[in-house]
Amino acid sequence: MKITNHWVTPVAEFDLELPEEMRQQLIAVLLRKEADREKLAENSPEFFKFMQSKQFYASTHYNLFADAHKYPEKNAIIAFEQIACGAYRDYLRRALNIEQADELTITGRCFGNVQTSGGRTFPHYHQSVDHVLIHYLDIPDHNDPELGKSYRHGTHALLLQDPRGAVNYPYWEKVVSIPPYAGKTIVHPSYVWHETNPYRGEGTRVCIVVNFQIASHSYIELHKEMRF
Repeated sequence: MKITNHWVTPVAEFDLELPEEMRQQLIAVLLRKEADREKLAENSPEFFKFMQSKQFYASTHYNLFADAHKYPEKNAIIAFEQIACGAYRDYLRRALNIEQADELTITGRCFGNVQTSGGRTFPHYHQSVDHVLIHYLDIPDHNDPELGKSYRHGTHALLLQDPRGAVNYPYWEKVVSIPPYAGKTIVHPSYVWHETNPYRGEGTRVCIVVNFQIASHSYIELHKEMRF
């Protein structure tokens, strides 16, 4: 695992080679979840109504880890959860010097990001969590004419934005570009705005995402819903 302090933000990059059977099973379940996106109004009517009222797009209203028992790929999902949690605790030790990382209580949500040619992920950050892990399961071979024009070019490159404000500073000097490939894994703080370049490849690009939150060593258990 390589930790790079971009600006003042520790970002981890490493290669994670999953067993091929596990990788294929995770791809299969995420492709099914993507196909079920059209059934959101039927399966989660309250959330669908809320989504429409706020005029936002959502395709990930599920937690693969919490629902693992519902899928024939249960063992692959649980095995990936163990791997992801281990990687996150390693990140906490290396990037944040948290010596008791193995003792922390961690909560999380796992979902997929599936895109075909022409698709992209628009700028966003992850609310109400601490860190985000992204693992690329599959990126089919392709030729990209934009690749190599600059470090910011390339099919579906992940772009991380400097979270600090800076007046009259060229935006391209405040962007970190990470080229994706199968097995590439990134961990970064949830507050970092990120997006991707359009995917120009053939076939389907599949990555799996985990939102992590540290639930222990805080006063959160003392909070309660307000009366007013």
